[in-house]
Amino acid sequence: MSIWKELYEIFDKERARWHSQNAGRQSLIFEIESNLAFLADAIQNKLSPIQIANGLERTVFDRSMERGLSFNSISKYKKVTINTIAGIDEFKKYIGKDTEYLVKNAYLKIGSLIKLVNLTALKNLILSSNHCSDF
Repeated sequence: MSIWKELYEIFDKERARWHSQNAGRQSLIFEIESNLAFLADAIQNKLSPIQIANGLERTVFDRSMERGLSFNSISKYKKVTINTIAGIDEFKKYIGKDTEYLVKNAYLKIGSLIKLVNLTALKNLILSSNHCSDF
């Protein structure tokens, strides 16, 4: 095999890896934006917690975690600053945190919300089935 063929194969593999990582970043950004837009609509339309939990997505995040994607690579900003939060007091606790922390924290909260809603629904189902057996 010629040196040129070997170099091309290395280049081709690296290019494919770069495209895959870029596609993964773009997919994660879209999932985050989609979840934020959904949450805004859900709050405005007063959806129930179960409807909200069912509408949130985390497939791309889970796949990104499995692949070891660096979440810091999805933002050009290294850390949250006072300018980033636009003076919103609720976000002051995130000053100095990086994108990796913010993304993981957001998805931890999504995961907790889904679990809490599912447990509440299961509890309500059990309670309602116990009441039905009394009749």
